[in-house]
Amino acid sequence: ERDDLLSMGERALFIEHPTDLSNRPKLNQISKWDTYWADVNKIPYTVTGPYLKALFDKAFIDGLHHPMQRPTAEEWETALLKTTDLMQQCSNIYCDQKWYVFDNTSIPKCPFCGTSHKGTLPILDLYYQFQPSVWKPENHRLMVYNNQYLFQWHVNRNIIRNEKLTAEQKIPVGYFTFHETKWVFVNQKLTSLVDKTEEKEIPIGSMVELTDGKKLLLSKEDGGRVILITLANK
Repeated sequence: ERDDLLSMGERALFIEHPTDLSNRPKLNQISKWDTYWADVNKIPYTVTGPYLKALFDKAFIDGLHHPMQRPTAEEWETALLKTTDLMQQCSNIYCDQKWYVFDNTSIPKCPFCGTSHKGTLPILDLYYQFQPSVWKPENHRLMVYNNQYLFQWHVNRNIIRNEKLTAEQKIPVGYFTFHETKWVFVNQKLTSLVDKTEEKEIPIGSMVELTDGKKLLLSKEDGGRVILITLANK
């Protein structure tokens, strides 16, 4: 009994600790129905993506015995919302999971079935205006897939994705689609969308091609973001 108390208390150890492997699940003691998820070598916690992985490290490695170092509820909520923007559809129609979190690799593949992504993959990095003419990355990415929507909380950093959103703010402002062998964004509601690479406005009802290195100003309003496009898996 004392050993149990110690293992869950002062000697507690994260089962996926990166250097101390002594608390790894023993697969020969696990039901065959649970082995898929219990095998942390095949499906590690890092499949949750970079934002959640960092918080798991804080909670179960840095903060396991130091509660003040653990993530706050707000940090978890922010990381979960940012992770939803990293979701990508698996190319394998028979994949059990269907979706996975993009892991920031140049040649992405599904961690569950091992299927590589087919075709190019647009990655949108969000930037905010730090001061006039100075834009800084927000450590926030949006992955593009066919018929993916863009929302106001992507466009303007002053609009927070939470329970206080108005009905109007929940309506998509445009969508991404693969059209005639090209990735494009179709503008449905953005009144001041500008292709900064070509220095031309993209009016409502028109589309703009997503090309490697292109910059789009989503809004000229205060809080409006710029997105930098990268095409992975070329």
